[in-house]
Amino acid sequence: MNDVERAQEDYCAATDREYRRAAGQFFTPSWIASGMARWVVATRPEKIVDPACGFGMLLDACAREGYRGSLIGYEIDPKVVECWRNTAGQSAAYVLRQADFLENIDGTIPAAIVNPPYNRFQRRDLPGQLQLQLARTLGAVASGYTNQYALFLYVVLSRLSEGGRAAFIVPSEFLATGYGVQVKQFLLRNRRLRHLVLFDPASRVFPEAITTACVMLFDGQPGEYVDVWHLEGEQEADAFREVCGGDGMREPDACVSYRDLDATQNWQGLGRGQSDRSGFAPLGIFGNAKRGIATGANEFFVLRPSQARNLGLAPSDVVPCIASASSVPGIVVTDTHLGSLRDDDKAVYLFDGLTYPSAEGSAYISHGESQEFHQRYLTKMRRPWYRLEGRKPAPLLLAVFGREGFRVSLNRSSAVNLTAFHGFYPKAEFIQFVPLIWLYFQTTIARSAYVGQHRAYGDGLKKLEPGDWSKLHIPDWRRWDAASIANGLRLSSATLARCLEGNPVPAHDVLQEFELLIEAKRSSELAVGDEMQLSLV
Repeated sequence: MNDVERAQEDYCAATDREYRRAAGQFFTPSWIASGMARWVVATRPEKIVDPACGFGMLLDACAREGYRGSLIGYEIDPKVVECWRNTAGQSAAYVLRQADFLENIDGTIPAAIVNPPYNRFQRRDLPGQLQLQLARTLGAVASGYTNQYALFLYVVLSRLSEGGRAAFIVPSEFLATGYGVQVKQFLLRNRRLRHLVLFDPASRVFPEAITTACVMLFDGQPGEYVDVWHLEGEQEADAFREVCGGDGMREPDACVSYRDLDATQNWQGLGRGQSDRSGFAPLGIFGNAKRGIATGANEFFVLRPSQARNLGLAPSDVVPCIASASSVPGIVVTDTHLGSLRDDDKAVYLFDGLTYPSAEGSAYISHGESQEFHQRYLTKMRRPWYRLEGRKPAPLLLAVFGREGFRVSLNRSSAVNLTAFHGFYPKAEFIQFVPLIWLYFQTTIARSAYVGQHRAYGDGLKKLEPGDWSKLHIPDWRRWDAASIANGLRLSSATLARCLEGNPVPAHDVLQEFELLIEAKRSSELAVGDEMQLSLV
């Protein structure tokens, strides 16, 4: 352990974790710092700046890589600076300034190495000079949802000198989120991103953060393409250092032209996932994926049978609900399954005080108000506060979170779902395809489709929002002939029967036959396309 690591460890032991979270302080691991430093020092710039220095792990790594030029760090937190001066600062090869980098912008930056703070910029007032620079850089006002690390990205890259390099480590969520569209649009205009390095979500580069990380390596001149690397496994650190040194032992997972990058698309899966979509179409064509019902106060609205009985609620006061992911252990949900949950006194009821409230239901509403449930964030926005979204049971339940894959369950029950699942509601003309969609998402083919759209978090956790599900490509059954559709429905019926008999896993031979059917239809689509090309020639 070097002096910087020791100083960071002492600081973390002496400060509250919530304080560090609020300040967006997540310190860079030494193996990451070493790789980033290798990239930045390679061109031997006259000066290297760290705009959010912390204890100087990144600058110290530059010195360890043999850099002997000027190393300057900025740190806004006086607690960090004081701790640094008493520990690592006594032997540091770099200068640490107690100042806000964003308010001390002057001239060009020869090179930068950055682990910016990870929190929303609305927590601070931006000076007029910075607001003006951001407006010029972005051509618009920075999104209100933007994280503060994006501000550092905008400022550093807009001032990076010609020929200068920069290395950033940031949470990778912006690659898949709505506010990230503006960040990606900026990267597409700037075109200096040379390598995008994505880490295995299970590795938790930032142990205290619930998100995973990526490293962006920026080059001296605008380029034509981006190398995308997905690093994972025991050799992750060695592979990262090779990428940063430009002497990688393997080809990147993707080399993507800037012309082919779309800021509105998810970039977390670049180089992975379903590339050839012949014979496929977005799920959103066939129906709508909607978020589950958000009550705003589950402890009031979600009830166990014993609670409903003790309150004397009438059947008209409650509706069956799927309250959590654990309520659906398999890929089929029936009223019989809900009955078992009721017998075990699990939470299966949703209070519905709007439609036909009994006297006891009205009393329960008054009780809720006495407990100030009507003052919660969501409830106080509704009129009346106990009015929930009117939903019918969704034919398909789409998991919000997954690790190895995402569960899709066929809902044959009368229950509506809460936010552990999204609900898929087919368009009227495509209802017959629901069993096919359900069976498709049990196949290995579907797993590759998830990668291109899911959002990666820490500990290997992944997430799909309704819009992400809608973009997933599935076989285009509109173009299948009647015999092939009938064959697919036969296989889905066989799988359903097996599940209802108590076998939670689809039969391997059935899935294999279904996959072969999909591939056969896809091959025929490709053949038709080739014939059309020949006829045009």
